[in-house]
Amino acid sequence: MVGTSRAVQRAIEQVAVAGRGRFPVFVTGEEGTDKELLARLIHDASEWATGGFFALDASLVPEPLVERELLGCEAGAIPALPAASDGAFARTHGGTVLIEHVEALPKDIQARLGDALEKNAFRRVGGSEAQPLDCRLVCASTEPIDVLAGTGRVAPELSEKLRLLEIRLPPLRERREDVLPLAAHALSYAREEIAHEQGAPSPAQGFSREALERLREHSWPGNERELREQIRAALRLARGGEICPEDLLLGPDNAEEVPAFRDAKRAFEREYVTRVLRLCAGNISRAARIAKKDRKDFYDVMRRNTINPQDFRL
Repeated sequence: MVGTSRAVQRAIEQVAVAGRGRFPVFVTGEEGTDKELLARLIHDASEWATGGFFALDASLVPEPLVERELLGCEAGAIPALPAASDGAFARTHGGTVLIEHVEALPKDIQARLGDALEKNAFRRVGGSEAQPLDCRLVCASTEPIDVLAGTGRVAPELSEKLRLLEIRLPPLRERREDVLPLAAHALSYAREEIAHEQGAPSPAQGFSREALERLREHSWPGNERELREQIRAALRLARGGEICPEDLLLGPDNAEEVPAFRDAKRAFEREYVTRVLRLCAGNISRAARIAKKDRKDFYDVMRRNTINPQDFRL
C-alpha cells in the first residue's frame, strides 16, 4: 500500500495483526479504495501465503451458482452441472478466499459460512461428508459490518465472526497527503504497462507543477481506482516529457454532481461496455483486455451499470 497518512499506516498495522492469526477479517471502504489489494496483503502476511488466493464478487455471481463457487458440489447435486466440482474453499486449501459485497450473498449461504467458520469444516452442495476448512476468509463491503448486521443484510451467524477484526480503508479525500505518492506510483506502473503494450515507453516521465496541483486539489470520488485510470489516460495523451493539466481528464471537481454530466457519462460507459461484451460473446477476460482495464475494474463497471455478461454468451 502506498501512502504516509496515519490512516494507511493504521491499515498496515492491522494487516500485520491479521497475518499473525487465523481468524476471518472484514474490510470496509468506498468503491475504488483497493479492498482486494488489502486482502492480498493480508494473504501475503499470513501462514497461508503459499496457498491460493480466490476473489469472488458476490454481487456478480448468479444466486444458483454462489454455493457451487464457494463450497463446490457433488455430481448431480445441481441439474445443470452433472460433474462434481470443487469450490473456492477446496481450491484454495491453505490459502485465502475474498468475498466482496458479502451482503449480496443469499442469507442461507451467509449462515452456512458462519457455521463453517464455527466448525472449521464445510460440506459440498449435495454432500454429506464434512471437509476441513483450511483457508482464511476475508469479506469486504462498502459499509461497516455493524451497519450491515443492524439492517439485516448480513446474517448473525456470519456477522459475529466478521466483527473480530474490521479494517477500514478511508477514501482518498480524507488523506490528501497520499495523493501525490499514489500518483507517482501509478505513473511508474502505467509507463511499464504502456511500454509492454506498445514496445516503447511514454515520453512523459513526470508531472508539471500545475498538474501536481490539479491532482492535489481534486476530490477523487472514485478513489485510487479513479486516480490510476486518470494517470493511464494522461500518459496516452501526453506529448512532452511531463503530464500537463490539459492531459488530465478531471473536469470541474463538482462534475460528478451535475446530473446531465453524470447521466451522459453513464450512458456512454454502458454502451461501450455492452458493445465490447457483445463482440467477445460475454468473455469477460477478453473484453477487459480490449477495454484496457484489469478484470476487477471491468467487473466494477458491469456492476455499476447492472450489466450481466451471461446476456451476451452464445
